[in-house]
Amino acid sequence: MTEGSGVIMNNNFRDFFKEVKSIKLKEPLAEILGAFKDSGVLEFTFADVVKMAGHACPTVAGAYLCCQEALDRIYNTEIPVRGEISVTVYGEQDEGVYGVMGQVFSFLTGAATNTGFKGLGHKFKRKDLLNFNSNKPDSEVVHFEFKRLDNNKTVLVKFYPWAIPFSEEKREKSGELLEKVLWEAAKEEEKKEFQDLWMEKVKSMLVERKEINKWLKIEER
Repeated sequence: MTEGSGVIMNNNFRDFFKEVKSIKLKEPLAEILGAFKDSGVLEFTFADVVKMAGHACPTVAGAYLCCQEALDRIYNTEIPVRGEISVTVYGEQDEGVYGVMGQVFSFLTGAATNTGFKGLGHKFKRKDLLNFNSNKPDSEVVHFEFKRLDNNKTVLVKFYPWAIPFSEEKREKSGELLEKVLWEAAKEEEKKEFQDLWMEKVKSMLVERKEINKWLKIEER
């Protein structure tokens, strides 16, 4: 639906999405090619990531937070520069949720695999800035490395998804309801109960950041 020269979009996401801190990045490639009217700064919200991924879940929320915390650490008070960040995912692309989390990192930072943008002359290369490395520092922990290309400041992100607070009762109930939903055997109230439980965990991660120091740790390298 349009009104005048603007576009009105129907935002039907959960209300708590608006409470999630956004991620701002400079985008020099888009700026030099004229996409912006003035400053070349992009603001990514969690809703943007959900649009890219097609869903909201603890994995997508975890990837968003891992990226946000890593960028805060390597850039401090500066605005991160998209396309000047390399990311290493310690795991195979098709192993577990590594591929999904890698897509979130790519969307936010611009870092791409070997299919990415090759650059303009000697600048703005995105290709090969996102890499998957099966040589894990610790097989019991999910690891990601973020590095600034201008000064090589690097952090190692340790993500412990199993340590995110969520009662065993709620976990079991979610599993039972999900099976019903997938087999189209769930009643409407059961679908809603499942969705509310699912989003409760996502909200606790993104908004409340409940016990985040137990499940997300950043180490400078």
